[in-house]
Amino acid sequence: MATTKLQIFRDEPLIFGVNLEEDDDRLDCAWFNPVTEDKIDDLRKKKRNDRRLVALKTIADVKGGKRLPKGTVIIGSEANDIPYVRAKDIKNQKVNLDTAIKISRETHQVIQNYQLHTGDLGITIVGTIGEIGILEDVVEVCDFTENIAKVRVNKDSVLTRFILHFLDSEYGKMQTEKFTVGSLQFKLSLTSCRNIEIYIPFVGNNLDVKVQQEILDQAYNLFDRAEQQRNEGLELIHRASSVVVEKLKIPIPDENIGVTFMGNLDADPLTRLDALFNNPFRERLIMNLKQHPHERLGKLTKPQGKGSISPTDYYELVEMEQIDEKTGRIVSSQEVPELGSKKVLLNANSILIAKLQPEKGKIAIVPNEYDGAVGSSELVPLVLESPDVSLKYLWAALRSDYVLKQWEYELTGSSRMRIGSTELKQTIVPIPDVKTQNEITAEIDEMIAESDRMLRDADDLFNEAKKRFISTVVN
Repeated sequence: MATTKLQIFRDEPLIFGVNLEEDDDRLDCAWFNPVTEDKIDDLRKKKRNDRRLVALKTIADVKGGKRLPKGTVIIGSEANDIPYVRAKDIKNQKVNLDTAIKISRETHQVIQNYQLHTGDLGITIVGTIGEIGILEDVVEVCDFTENIAKVRVNKDSVLTRFILHFLDSEYGKMQTEKFTVGSLQFKLSLTSCRNIEIYIPFVGNNLDVKVQQEILDQAYNLFDRAEQQRNEGLELIHRASSVVVEKLKIPIPDENIGVTFMGNLDADPLTRLDALFNNPFRERLIMNLKQHPHERLGKLTKPQGKGSISPTDYYELVEMEQIDEKTGRIVSSQEVPELGSKKVLLNANSILIAKLQPEKGKIAIVPNEYDGAVGSSELVPLVLESPDVSLKYLWAALRSDYVLKQWEYELTGSSRMRIGSTELKQTIVPIPDVKTQNEITAEIDEMIAESDRMLRDADDLFNEAKKRFISTVVN
């Protein structure tokens, strides 16, 4: 491919001709895209003595992960403590173990030959392709999906973070895009991943670790500032979620009180008898809340109603992962030609509550721009019906520990823990006076606005650092 001659028609830059070589087995535009070819060829033509283009496979081991065994049940339990990293857990140049699911030791034994170690890189190779992150956490064992390629460098001659930032640069992204194939589901093969070219410092015939570090040092003046700014913004979001509890001062019991207890064997046969639901912590929390003005969620809201989803060429779809549990907002959507399964219609100013693991805080008010979109069937849309609370206060209360802790102890299910409709309706919501409600929502609005500003600044610094890194590498 390096010798393929490309003719670009200057008046129509998106039209180009090619001369096929014997090893060319594709005719699609991504493969022959002259923009990619020209940029990589420019690096090759520089002929610098201190830089070379090398295939990733010559400086690192690139291996795939493993699908979970068929029939594996994922249950939130202390017995499930092995992180299993999926493609969605790679974000912002990090492998995020806090979002990874946890599997049992028994399941791990089946796939134990497919592990990420501290310092390894992960590249997404199915779906959203080319996301890359480094596993910073020190962890005993960590398994990963077949939708990720693991990159483990020879640390004596290559700095992992140098490869991280090159693959995350425009030069890395354009190559992952070029190598991606597929129609219904796009995929980057491990062979193609190994053939991605890295422009890296050399001294003589040896890789130059010293210069790699010097380049990183220049960029990390900005990367570190971006990370600090991002952490401060996220901390502000975390503090915002605590405003309701701080203002109302209704005590939350010590969760350790429910380690050992005896259930009521004479209970109504229709009453739940499971240990989670009958934990004394939940009972005392509800008792504390009932000593203050309150109402059940089923009295404050009503179901939105099913509504009809009109047929169209493309649907705007909001999935569970597109609701940010930290901010309680819909952060993105996707256009899909077909829905494939049952979905719910989204109406502006409805409150969406995730049935699946609701205790994590995936609760959002549907903004006007998503009116008429469709959502995952795991989302429950509710409409405010009571004048006793404002929409914003109800949203804030539902995301407070007063409610999330109730839901944590009311989950049902075996494979994937959910909240039932009865438990949702029976949720106790504290209701202060209107003045206090307004103070709470105003404080939360102010904190989230400041957090948004800080996170935007962090993104600007992050992008500037990325540009500084690749500029120092190639110029």
